[in-house]
Amino acid sequence: MKEQESSDQAKALLKKYLAGQCTAAEEQQVLRWFYTLDQSDKEQFQEELPANETPPHLASRINARLDAQLFDEPTPIKRLTWMRSKWMVAALMMAVSGFSFWLYQRMSSTAPTTMTLAAEIPSQSKTFHNDILPGGHYAKIITPTGKEQQLADPFVQQHNPATEIAGKNFRVDVPKAGTYMVILEDGTKVWLNSLTQLSYPTHFEADQRQVTLTGEAYFKVAKDASRPFRINANGTTIEVLGTTFNVNAYEKEVSTSLVEGSVKIVKEGKQTIIKPGEQATTLANDIQVKLSDLTKNTAWQREEFYFDGNNFNDITQQIARWYNVEFENIEAMKNSSTYKGSISRNSKLSEVLQILALATGRKFDINGRKVLVQ
Repeated sequence: MKEQESSDQAKALLKKYLAGQCTAAEEQQVLRWFYTLDQSDKEQFQEELPANETPPHLASRINARLDAQLFDEPTPIKRLTWMRSKWMVAALMMAVSGFSFWLYQRMSSTAPTTMTLAAEIPSQSKTFHNDILPGGHYAKIITPTGKEQQLADPFVQQHNPATEIAGKNFRVDVPKAGTYMVILEDGTKVWLNSLTQLSYPTHFEADQRQVTLTGEAYFKVAKDASRPFRINANGTTIEVLGTTFNVNAYEKEVSTSLVEGSVKIVKEGKQTIIKPGEQATTLANDIQVKLSDLTKNTAWQREEFYFDGNNFNDITQQIARWYNVEFENIEAMKNSSTYKGSISRNSKLSEVLQILALATGRKFDINGRKVLVQ
């Protein structure tokens, strides 16, 4: 009887998600579930798919719901590739059709998955001593008491109200070779790039929402006219009510690229408001605004490296963070190439370096976690 009740609850929750009627907590339950499936689960879903449900029809419906969930207003950004995997569609189809008690248990599970990020593997080419796999979805959360927990699923950990400390912040740390998606208490979604930290309260205040960022993040801020959303990043404050934008705060200079809505940038008494398609960069004593290359500035969030033809130093920094490597003899590279294009961040390091070799006319070798520019 309990199994049947759990099955009904699971089915109802998935239907609510597809209809866009889930609360923030319920949405996190669904996210928690379909990012903890293993290979045997995926195969079981495929085998038990009911004959009266055609994959194209359900896949179309599910994809539409996922699009609305992540990008519910038109933007120039491509869809996230990790939200498009076939096994996820199969899993959701099976859940909607009634696969049940197991589903309910898995959605309540909090056990982290052990992951090896950017693992070293043997090279299949004589060009490289070894190869390195791409990074993945991983972070750790640090509680106000200093306790650490590994998180291998791209959504924020659900907090236990009984153990929360009022007025204190949690911190999510994303290491080299990692990315992570956080859903905050107000429904704001934040995609964190490698080597990034985000500090946030479990519950926002009644008159404002405030977080602290170092590194790079793509924000889709939930609209709330009564509570402005503020990001503190290396001495710069970014204030919005509800909008979508990318913030690069790896260095002292903070760049904000606006996708939609409007954003106010404040730095040491100076402030400016930018419009969609613009980028604001805060310098020591100034805020510079120019047209933003959104294709380039948000490439990481689409799981791509983007070659713009004139800034290979920036590209090597991105590669170093994503594969957890160090470049040697980087000064040998020249920025005179006009090569433009992109390559998936799901590629092995050797594949990325082969493209970089074509673009720069240089040769590369991988030895352990060192990349030698020849």
